[in-house]
Amino acid sequence: MADTDCEGVAMDAALKDAASQRTALFSPQLKAMIRIKKKYLRRPKTERGSNSGRLGHSIGSDNVISDGTLHNKNPQTKRLKRRNTRVLFPNDTLMFKPKKESNRAKPFLILFSVIVFLQVYNAIENLDDHVLKYDLEGLERMLHREMFGQREALDKLMDHLNDYLSTYAHQQPLALSLHGASGVGKSHLGRLLARHFRSMVDDKLVVQYFTKHHCPLQQEAQQCASELAKRIVDLVTRAEEEEQIPFFILDGVELMQPPLLDVLQTFLESDQTNEFLNVVYIFLSSLGQSEITAHILQNASTTGAKKPLRNALSLIHPLWMQSAVELIPLSLLEREHVIQCFLEEMTLEGFYPDQTHVERLADELAYHRAAGRQYAKTGCKQVVGKVNLL
Repeated sequence: MADTDCEGVAMDAALKDAASQRTALFSPQLKAMIRIKKKYLRRPKTERGSNSGRLGHSIGSDNVISDGTLHNKNPQTKRLKRRNTRVLFPNDTLMFKPKKESNRAKPFLILFSVIVFLQVYNAIENLDDHVLKYDLEGLERMLHREMFGQREALDKLMDHLNDYLSTYAHQQPLALSLHGASGVGKSHLGRLLARHFRSMVDDKLVVQYFTKHHCPLQQEAQQCASELAKRIVDLVTRAEEEEQIPFFILDGVELMQPPLLDVLQTFLESDQTNEFLNVVYIFLSSLGQSEITAHILQNASTTGAKKPLRNALSLIHPLWMQSAVELIPLSLLEREHVIQCFLEEMTLEGFYPDQTHVERLADELAYHRAAGRQYAKTGCKQVVGKVNLL
C-alpha cells in the first residue's frame, strides 16, 4: 500500500514536470498572440473585416526587421479601402446641390462701371451740343478768311473759346484782351465776332460797346460806368433765365477812364454768383502796341510778347492782372497782307484788281524793315481811303 502511494506521488511529480516543460515551450509573445486570436474570434464578423484591414495596414507599414532590412510587402496589404466621397441622402428627401458662394462686390462693380460710363457719355454729348450750338468751326473758317496776317492770334482766340464754350458751368468768366497796333484789324475782328454770335444766340445777348460812341465825354466817366454796370447786370440776369452765355465785345478800351475799368475789374473777380461767372468779355485795345511792335521787329513773331505786354498793362490798371484775363497780342501786317487788303477792298468797290496797280498803291505806305521783312506801320488803315480816291 505504501508502495502504491509512493508510485502515485512520483507520477504526479512527473506530470507536473511535463506540464512545466510544455508551458516553457511557449514564449510570452506567443501567449499574447494566442490571447489576441481568441479575443478576435469571439468578435462579430463585421468587426473582423475592418480590424483585419487596419491590422494589415499596420503590419505592412511596420514591416521592418531589427537588422535594418525590409521584408517583401504582401500585395494584399496594399489594397486599402477607398473612402466613399458620395453624399448620401435619405430616400424621402429631395437632393439639392450646395450653392456656390457669390461675390457681392462683383454686381456693385458692374453697376458702378455702368454709371461712370453714362456720366462720361453724357458729358461728351453735352460738349458736342455746346460746340455745335455756337458753330465755332464755322467761326474759325470765317475769321481765317476775313482776317489777314493774324493766324497765330486767331488760333489762340479759338482755343480759348472752344475750351470755355464747351460747357455751361464755369469757375470764372472768360476775358480775352486783344492788343495790337493801328490798322491790324481789331475793330474788324470785333464786328465779325458780334455778327457771328448774334446769328447763333439771341441778338439781345450780344453787346458791342464802342467807348468813343457810348462814352464820348471824359467828364461823364462815372455815369458811363454806372450805365455799363447796369447793362451788364440786366444782360447776365436775362442770359441766366435762358441758360445761355452772353457776350460783351468792348472796342476802344484804351479810351476808357478808370471808373469804367474799375467796373469791368469788379465783374471779372471769381467771388461772384454763378450767373456772373458764365460771361464772355472781349476787349479790343491798342494799349501796349509799342511793346508788341518792338518784340515783333526783334523776333519776327508774337511768341513771347505776352510777358512784356502784361508788364506794361499792369502799370495802366490792375484790370489786366486778373487771372480771368487772357492776353492775345496781334501781329503787325506785312506787305503781302496789305496787298490782300487792297484786293479785297477793290473787289468790294467794284474795281478790277490789277496786280500792278495794287502793288503801286501798297508801295505808297510806310513800313518797318527788319530781318528782310516789311511791316506796314499803319497796317490796312489807309487802304479804304486810297481805294476811294480811285
